Amino acid sequence: MADICVFKTLNHVTMKRMILFTAFAIAGIAAQAQVNFGVHAGISAASFTDKYPSGSGGQTTTDKFKTKVGLTVGVVAEMPIASSLFFRPELNFIQKGGKLTQSGNAGGFAYTDEATVTTNYLEIPLNVLYKFATGSGKVFVGAGPSIGYGLSGKYKAKSTFNGTTTEDKADIKFDGKKNATDNNVHYKALDFGANFLAGYQFSNNIFVKASYTIGFSNIAVEDNSTTKNKGFGFTIGYMFGGGSSEE
Repeated sequence: MADICVFKTLNHVTMKRMILFTAFAIAGIAAQAQVNFGVHAGISAASFTDKYPSGSGGQTTTDKFKTKVGLTVGVVAEMPIASSLFFRPELNFIQKGGKLTQSGNAGGFAYTDEATVTTNYLEIPLNVLYKFATGSGKVFVGAGPSIGYGLSGKYKAKSTFNGTTTEDKADIKFDGKKNATDNNVHYKALDFGANFLAGYQFSNNIFVKASYTIGFSNIAVEDNSTTKNKGFGFTIGYMFGGGSSEE
């Protein structure tokens, strides 16, 4: 893949500093504004698409990994911008990845290949919310950019050919290492995307939320390859400080 990522010159330490700077900037803004804080936890339903060269004739193979359920947990800040509008940054730990199953016949023998990818991310969605009263609580909808940073991960595969099964495991490294000769799977750490969310906050400040994040960054490291994350999130949380009572 011809590396078109504008952040390809950033090293691992620089990207960590970017994430930390964003988190501290949010905290600094919150300290100067009328702000409510909250916590939430739930599940992620992630998947991704992997495109890579295959064969010598310029062919490309596309693997569409199906949904894999994982964990998400994080903290929320919410501060008013205008009437009914709020800035809502989050700092979340979220599991992404996907599952892939392929089967067929080769040389007269049946085969089945299965792969499971689990990746752990630190993610900062920067959403703008619109809230409106419904019943005793408030409906909210919003959207904004999302910054993700890959921490770690695991790759597991199982292949069955002519009745014989073999298994393979590898660590996932978010170090951007290209043409690696080790047994690890390597990706770029930084993942930019867009986040969309909707939910309901009850009068007792408990809220439920559904979200969808689509990754714009290509995290693949090899030439002519593309890997992009996407996924849904479903969480339940609590806002401290009377978060549903703002006008």
